[in-house]
Amino acid sequence: MADFTLITLAPNTGNQGAPVWTNVLGGADTEVRWFDTDAAGLDVASAAWPAMIRPASVAPVAYTYAYTADAVGLGFIGSTGVPVAFDNDNFLFARWGWDALGTFASAPIFTAYPSIAHGPIMPDDQSLLGGDTTDTGDFSYLKANAYGQDVGNGAPVAAPPAVPDELDGTIGPVSPGAGANWLATYQDLQGDNDYILAPFIPTATSADQWNVIFALFTGPHMTPAVYENVLSLKYTWT
Repeated sequence: MADFTLITLAPNTGNQGAPVWTNVLGGADTEVRWFDTDAAGLDVASAAWPAMIRPASVAPVAYTYAYTADAVGLGFIGSTGVPVAFDNDNFLFARWGWDALGTFASAPIFTAYPSIAHGPIMPDDQSLLGGDTTDTGDFSYLKANAYGQDVGNGAPVAAPPAVPDELDGTIGPVSPGAGANWLATYQDLQGDNDYILAPFIPTATSADQWNVIFALFTGPHMTPAVYENVLSLKYTWT
């Protein structure tokens, strides 16, 4: 039995009808970025990524980019390389993957942390993950949904039943029903406070994937900052 040597997040850089899974997380200078228009440009180094102006009311950040290197970008759900605006119907959005060299001792969770230190998050601190009482009801601005089984047992064929909302969130873990199910509503990702727990323990020493979809909001009460949060698949192993 062993720990894994590679955990990756692969966005769909093709489209809903013909997905192309491109590994992003798992290497140096790999990132997921957001912008409110599709005019930010793709091959832009992280240090030069343009600032976004906070909206007057809470709104989704429409465009998601995948970076395979510091200045090499692709669009989520973007068959021409440029992303399309977030749409719940584009449910083949991203998936976590792992190699065949490790063994899960428990079901993995999907969450996000302020940094690689995986430190605590204070709800209502007006940060991206802490959220704000007025904007998000103290939940994270980052929302996600996950499928109830790993890809080896079947990939999703329909969209999550509800679109993400800025007030979505549940304190603690939530799990989709085991099998061909999404969560009924999106969950907020707030470190060890709020997260999605897989309803399955993946098969030992077997490479596989887990479909997820996530959406970012922003609002007038979010503190302006350069946010470098960490999307995380957290697990125990034997």
